[in-house]
Amino acid sequence: MVISCPACQAQYRINPAASKLQIAKVKCPECQHIFNVSLVESQESRPEQRDPSAVPVVLVVDDARFFREMIKDILKDLPIKLVLAADGHDAWQQIAALEPQLILLDLNIPGKSGKEIVQELRQSTVSKQVKVVAMSGVERGAAIASEMRLIGADDFINKSFTPRELQDRVRKILGL
Repeated sequence: MVISCPACQAQYRINPAASKLQIAKVKCPECQHIFNVSLVESQESRPEQRDPSAVPVVLVVDDARFFREMIKDILKDLPIKLVLAADGHDAWQQIAALEPQLILLDLNIPGKSGKEIVQELRQSTVSKQVKVVAMSGVERGAAIASEMRLIGADDFINKSFTPRELQDRVRKILGL
């Protein structure tokens, strides 16, 4: 399994089968950053990555539990695997472990902001291809949508979306 340091994007190969742990704490030899890697999730997700007929993984990142659960409920009937994260650091762990095809990303989250995550994703060689839909309940309008597209988001949606609108955007981006 190849992992990428969320701080410096250095890539390393590890063998998840060599450990009985579900989550490993890794210290990057290059920048000394310490981060967690989910060994169980990554083993399950790797075969799906190679199989083009596999169900796409969608990571929902929002610090509000209500919104995470609401999005989960709205998207439950789509042929996707939903994974939830509550902050920027948890999001990076899930991104490194699962390599999702789509991230629904709130801009105002603790830890790394949504904007920082988008910028780092686009600079990363491992996760550069992941699609990102930025979301915000605070920032609205064409200016923020344009700014997010400029830094690398594939789409922007404000949190006053309808269930149908969110489903349609996810279907379109994933080609469902």
